[in-house]
Amino acid sequence: MGEYLAVDVGGTKIAIGLGTDTGQLLETAILKTPAEKAPQDVLDQIADQALAMVHRHGVALEAVGVGSPGPLDGPVLLKTSNLSHWEGLNWETGLNTRLHVPVYVENDATAAAVGEWMFGAGKGTRDLVYVTISTGIGAGFVVNGRVMSGFRGNAGEFGHLVLDPAGPWCPAGHYGCVESYASGSALTREGRRHQKESPYLDGKESVDAKTVLQGWMRDDPVCGQIVDAATERLGRGLSYLIDLMNPERIIVGGGVGVNAPERYLTMIESYARQYALPAMMAVVQFRRAQLGEQSGVMGALAVAINRQHNPNSLGHAKES
Repeated sequence: MGEYLAVDVGGTKIAIGLGTDTGQLLETAILKTPAEKAPQDVLDQIADQALAMVHRHGVALEAVGVGSPGPLDGPVLLKTSNLSHWEGLNWETGLNTRLHVPVYVENDATAAAVGEWMFGAGKGTRDLVYVTISTGIGAGFVVNGRVMSGFRGNAGEFGHLVLDPAGPWCPAGHYGCVESYASGSALTREGRRHQKESPYLDGKESVDAKTVLQGWMRDDPVCGQIVDAATERLGRGLSYLIDLMNPERIIVGGGVGVNAPERYLTMIESYARQYALPAMMAVVQFRRAQLGEQSGVMGALAVAINRQHNPNSLGHAKES
């Protein structure tokens, strides 16, 4: 038995980790995302780093897990705004050719969900919803002990669930989706829009989601209204998932979700309780994600381990 390679691909950095099947990371490395390079150069860079790790630790490699931004077509990256030069990059074929072990690919939110399920706040459950609240909003699902990835690997676009078609515009092309109301970008937008009306925000050189949350914690009324509106929309959106999926646990992660005060999580749960069926809310538990800054690489590691040991856990269709 060998060890596992984890590759977490982001818009600004790629985190690579070598780990064991118990979730212990032996080594990690961070590469600056070479967004302007050709896909083959990106794959070469990742493979070189991986082989160096394997050599340093004197181990064999069992499998590779990749947490990739979307949209995906199975293991293939489709066009994305941050990484437009990489359109058509096939993570599975490209890394398998270089490393000669199985390669398993999930979108990044699904990978983070698998990480929390195996090693974090979802450990011991069989049904969970993981929600990442950061610049955008996404989700990942585990249903009856199986990862739910969708037909081609794009399940979990919770942030683009439309709550009000007359609401704020989202760059994805919709109006009034969860992300346009409740993401870090939405908090930033509303904070800047109402900056002059806010005793806490007025006069600050820069306003972002963190600043708005700080103002809220200092009882600024304008920041309070912004956060209340965001948590109401998020709780309402989650109530739809709770009623549809009957999860045992809701795990809240992402930059905003992990770093916001505990009261933020309490408000989301309270609003979800207003909208979801009582029988569903009676059994669901809300938890903050536990893996923190390692969530991406731990998620990719968990994907490799889970798929290697449980071939039937594959959630999306293989290429024909």
